[in-house]
Amino acid sequence: MQMKIGRRSVVIGVLGAATGGHASAQSPAKWDLYAMTGVTHPITLRYKAFAEEVKKATDGKLEIVVRPAGELPFRATEVVKVAGDGQVQLAEAYQGFISGAVPLSSMASLPFLVRSGPELEKVWPIIDKYTTPLFAKAGVKNLFYHTWPTQNIFGKGKPIRTIEDFKGRKIRSTDGKQAEMLKQLGASSVNLTTAEVPVAMERGVAEGFITAGFNVIGAKWYEFVQWGWLGDIHIGGPDYTLMNIAAYEKLAPDTRAKLDAVAKDFAPRFRAANLGDEAKDLEILKTQYKVDLFVPPKTEIDALITKMQPYWEQWAASQGASGTAMLKEIRAALGK
Repeated sequence: MQMKIGRRSVVIGVLGAATGGHASAQSPAKWDLYAMTGVTHPITLRYKAFAEEVKKATDGKLEIVVRPAGELPFRATEVVKVAGDGQVQLAEAYQGFISGAVPLSSMASLPFLVRSGPELEKVWPIIDKYTTPLFAKAGVKNLFYHTWPTQNIFGKGKPIRTIEDFKGRKIRSTDGKQAEMLKQLGASSVNLTTAEVPVAMERGVAEGFITAGFNVIGAKWYEFVQWGWLGDIHIGGPDYTLMNIAAYEKLAPDTRAKLDAVAKDFAPRFRAANLGDEAKDLEILKTQYKVDLFVPPKTEIDALITKMQPYWEQWAASQGASGTAMLKEIRAALGK
């Protein structure tokens, strides 16, 4: 996943071509979709497959151009504003990266709360209920969501095996809730964009990072990974696909209906493909790249869940009454 700053002249040309927000309701529309992953990453390829299905379903009345990392000068943390302002019509918005813009959108990244794809599926209606009005205030709506597999820790040097092994380690996290977990375990959190991770690992700025095996393979990070700690910290989603509301409303009614239909059909396939890749990719890491993968015992996971529960409540309360209510509903749904 590389997020390099594109040349201004190129970006202006790209955005100038994105006529979806300015065309009349009956005219063919061309939208840009910001993706935070590189050209060959499975996430990018699946977004391209979605775009192809939309173009076919709408008879070419809506063309979605997927812009992989590096094509546009936006960071993954900026996409709520970027999509809301209409600089792109669609934007991939990973929960951890937009936690600053819409905090409640990232509640599923509270450590050891939502730990699997089925658990996310169960609590999605709750997440959607609380986030929809917040996204609307920013001028966007969620077209559909997908999810990365469960997030774990991968690194090099001395492997992490026990809770004690976290002490003094430098681990890259993707949001403040992961950072708090690392702090409570005695580790240091390193704040890096995705593109900065390889150099940081090479220079020793970070010794590890939180992600999924799916991404270690997809981003080719296996080149500097020696071990993995598979404690299933939290599921890697929702990864929202945010849509500019004004651009959506300018589409012809029939085009909107077909876009919605494709999104509804494609989303579960997108999620299933991502989650289905994880077991395969972990096996590749273990056998082909000789990564030492360790699954901590249940007793340690139970201890970590107990340790993090007060933080769940503290973080939710910091988001006001909605945060407290949302956490209560999610915990009830999961029996936690």
